Amino acid sequence: MKKIVSILLVLSMVSVLFAGCMQTEDTSSNGDDAAVNDVSSDEGGSEEVDEEPAEIVVTLMTLAPLDTSQSDAVEAAINEMTLEKINTKVDLIWYDAANYGTQVPMMIQANEKLDLMMFTPIPSASFASFKNQNQLLDIGDYLKEYAPIVVSELGTLVDATSTPEGILGITNQGPLANNVTITMRKDILEELGLVEKAENMTTWSEYEEILTVVTANTDLSGIINADAEGTVISPVPFMTGEEEFSNNFGYDQLGDSYYLVYADQETDTVMPYYSSDEFYNMISRAKDWYDKGLIYKDAAIAKDYATTLLKNEVGFSQVNAIEAGAQSGIESTVGKDLLFKAVAPSMLQTSSANKWGFSVPVTATEPEAAVKFLNLLHTDKEVINTLTWGIEGVDWVQNDEGLATYPEGVTNETVTYHIADFLYGNRFLITPWQGESVHIRDEQRRVNDEANVSKYMGFSVDTSNITTELTACFNVKEQYKANLVSGSVQDLDATYSEFVEKLNAAGYQAIIDEYQRQLDEWLAQW
Repeated sequence: MKKIVSILLVLSMVSVLFAGCMQTEDTSSNGDDAAVNDVSSDEGGSEEVDEEPAEIVVTLMTLAPLDTSQSDAVEAAINEMTLEKINTKVDLIWYDAANYGTQVPMMIQANEKLDLMMFTPIPSASFASFKNQNQLLDIGDYLKEYAPIVVSELGTLVDATSTPEGILGITNQGPLANNVTITMRKDILEELGLVEKAENMTTWSEYEEILTVVTANTDLSGIINADAEGTVISPVPFMTGEEEFSNNFGYDQLGDSYYLVYADQETDTVMPYYSSDEFYNMISRAKDWYDKGLIYKDAAIAKDYATTLLKNEVGFSQVNAIEAGAQSGIESTVGKDLLFKAVAPSMLQTSSANKWGFSVPVTATEPEAAVKFLNLLHTDKEVINTLTWGIEGVDWVQNDEGLATYPEGVTNETVTYHIADFLYGNRFLITPWQGESVHIRDEQRRVNDEANVSKYMGFSVDTSNITTELTACFNVKEQYKANLVSGSVQDLDATYSEFVEKLNAAGYQAIIDEYQRQLDEWLAQW
């Protein structure tokens, strides 16, 4: 893989020199936005106008159902662009999340026309699922010719969708580094004279001192739960048990969606997360703070969490992993000024880098055209804005600040087409929506560039041999986790010991052994 990437990087530099005279700066975006390559021309060369256009079928996932009355105009607009830019007609098929995971695998199995498809976090339509069933085409050679700049921009993230044999897909570009952050209400800090202390704190003890003052002088809970599992100060995949913030870190959970294991990267050893000293340190602190009245008493059972509880004035703060540049959006949701303090940096890993993206199925009849369109999703601002926000002037407009918003008379209830901005291609090219900072793309790129990258980028586990053990351990975790991580457990040591014993009885060691076996085999391939 390293050799493949090296070759692609060389080719990309040649392509940059050649394409430089063809690329123009998009003056419609804010000048402070992240520097991106908005390549309106085809990197692989202009298409001959007298050639018959290629025809490709592309499947896209939406978060909510979308019918043709909403999508037809957008598809027509996209086709005007693709016919001009890459001489290709694109049949876009949108499936909502409830159907994508069944419809797309069926299309491949039935050998239906399908040239480019999204991979998603849905298990049956995930990158790992498609890869393990040998349903993905190696597109390395096509990328060299038609999307070398994309490969260059992704760098080591290409490994997340590759095997030693080739490149099987391209991950979406966007913020992947979700750092653990303490989010606090700034008005409360100002009222109690704690702003400077909050800005300069470097330890959990200093945070505890702030919580003590807040709970003594207000009716607010010091910390509310950050998720529906009762998590208070131990978000995954992070170790936050050390006193000094600088000693806390993100870890690689090796694609384990149950968060049962993590990797020690110094020894290449798979470790049990829930029976680790680090996990015990985290729940011990939570127990201590709960007993002191610093944690929301219903954290383990609350149906609401995070920003909802902050907005409803239930709590003063939360500890959670938040997306780079998302602070202004959180403030807008909560409706109050907030102060954000970093606690632990994330680690870019396979599971974050191959969550959303595109691959070409082995049954594709037009892989070349499919990769050309994939290139547009990563390099053409007009295409990706249209596919995300809809038709400019109809579904969205750009305001004086350089942000996207609804046209006059259009609301989120009446807009015809509007899609989440993390689903398709290069998020760094998408015009930020009103309520976000105009500089959000700069911040997202910066945090991505500074994030630690796992040495196991590209590794994922086939769990078919341990499904019984995984299910059994998951059920044990569901029984105990909320009370442990929220600090609301009555007898910490007795309950924790019982928790670990039941995990071991459910097959915890078999899971660790299988992950270790596959990790060793993967490392040996490189």
